[in-house]
Amino acid sequence: MRSDLEVKGFEHQFHLKGQSLVLSCDRSIFWEDHSALVVSDLHLGKAGHFRKHGIPVPSQIHISDLQRVNSLIEIYRPERILFLGDLFHSDQNDEWQDFMHWSNFHSDIEQILILGNHDILDPSQYGHTRVRLCEEYMHGPFEFTHETRRSKAYNISGHIHPSIRLSGLARQGVTLPCFYFGQEHALLPAFGEFTGNHPIRARAGDQVFAIGEDLLIGLVG
Repeated sequence: MRSDLEVKGFEHQFHLKGQSLVLSCDRSIFWEDHSALVVSDLHLGKAGHFRKHGIPVPSQIHISDLQRVNSLIEIYRPERILFLGDLFHSDQNDEWQDFMHWSNFHSDIEQILILGNHDILDPSQYGHTRVRLCEEYMHGPFEFTHETRRSKAYNISGHIHPSIRLSGLARQGVTLPCFYFGQEHALLPAFGEFTGNHPIRARAGDQVFAIGEDLLIGLVG
């Protein structure tokens, strides 16, 4: 993808299908027209899952992720939060208790989880939270899912943890998580810190926003 690079700052207002989306370096979208904070792939509980299998992982990773969501709530004051799947990585563990407390603390915000492949908790567990479960969420010109699908609406999903490689002189380069906007669908970066990234290939006409340290970098093919 031959691209012109443009630094956008910590956040960038992006217009798509007549809607205003605020992209953030915190790997979130605030959909202004619907007062919705959109995040994907938190993978809460993943650290606890690894510790249970003898792999030493810091226990505070999931707390940090929830604190980042709290910060976004303070900034944007959303009426609802859309979790695009893989909210909780594993079976119930101690980290689930922290999420339950977090969810009930934010009882004034509508919380919607679009189920992902790692959301394997029994649905009854969500009865102890404010989270509503669904397979997809449609509103206005958008359909939100966990995995990309063909739709009459513009599909926005997560799942693959997209990243893009930026190359410089002397073959220097860095791979960064990114937002991807294609002709028919968009991909959100993984919100959770304890996740990997999957390189994507953008095509001519696609728009990509790489996420650096405290800045967004726009790439236009």
